[in-house]
Amino acid sequence: MEKNGLFIVKNGDYQDKFTLTSNELKLLASADGVEIMTQTISEGVIFDVCPPEKETSMMEYFYILEGKMEYIRGDNEKVQLSVGDCFYVHNLGEVCVFNPLTDVRILYVATQPIFHELGESMRELHKLNYELQFKDQYTKSHSERVRELSLNLAIEMGLNRDVIANVALAALFHDVGKIEIPNKILKKTGRLNDEEFAIIKKHSITSSDLVKNIPYKDISQIVAEHHERFDGSGYPNGLVGKSICIEARIIAVADTYDAMMTDRPYRKKIEKAKVIEEINELSGTKYDPQVVDAFNRLLIRNKL
Repeated sequence: MEKNGLFIVKNGDYQDKFTLTSNELKLLASADGVEIMTQTISEGVIFDVCPPEKETSMMEYFYILEGKMEYIRGDNEKVQLSVGDCFYVHNLGEVCVFNPLTDVRILYVATQPIFHELGESMRELHKLNYELQFKDQYTKSHSERVRELSLNLAIEMGLNRDVIANVALAALFHDVGKIEIPNKILKKTGRLNDEEFAIIKKHSITSSDLVKNIPYKDISQIVAEHHERFDGSGYPNGLVGKSICIEARIIAVADTYDAMMTDRPYRKKIEKAKVIEEINELSGTKYDPQVVDAFNRLLIRNKL
């Protein structure tokens, strides 16, 4: 049997081999080039196992101690994993994407020291998430819903796992720059004036700057472009069509849908039928038609 790929074990039985062409991390032990740690991942916070930059002898082993999660396969089918299941990886060719269905605690063993690199990334992501929740609970819960819909759209479009992983993480942090917007503007109950709206519009660049230096994954471009629009009417740079990255085009639809479907300080939520009608009317102008088509397919199957 080949030694490369991702291997899943469920209920003690070897299931399949996939050969591929937040949170908290605590070190338990480190000796002779092997590190053993526990990793806690919050429900809905997509994580991925990335391929090495070059072929390596390192193997990573993950054993589920608590909770449930699903592995998103290359054919966009899902394999559910729970307590006692495990998987291990060696020399992946593409990103492996996992979606925690509950809070998950994993026993993680790596045959090369990587704790400090992973730990720093996790601390930075956790800090941003905490600050966002402390600043504005609505923005945090909105971002979680946008992440879920963006993930489903990316899967529905049949995009590769790198894009799926990027869109899920970027959607979760697309509005994190709002932590620097004064509350009197962010939570204003009346209509924003031009000066206040100009301040609000800065959040996409602020968000991009905040995530830019996180070593885990570079999602800064996606975050910066999530308010760009297909016809060039968006901000901050007025990008047009497919010059906007696909992840940002996906988040744009998910972001709009959730924002219109929820109560805001300055207006009540809008009727679902009207939200759907507006998104479809703006397909090809504000929004990428391919993303809107995927949105409608999810709608038909009651996946929204």
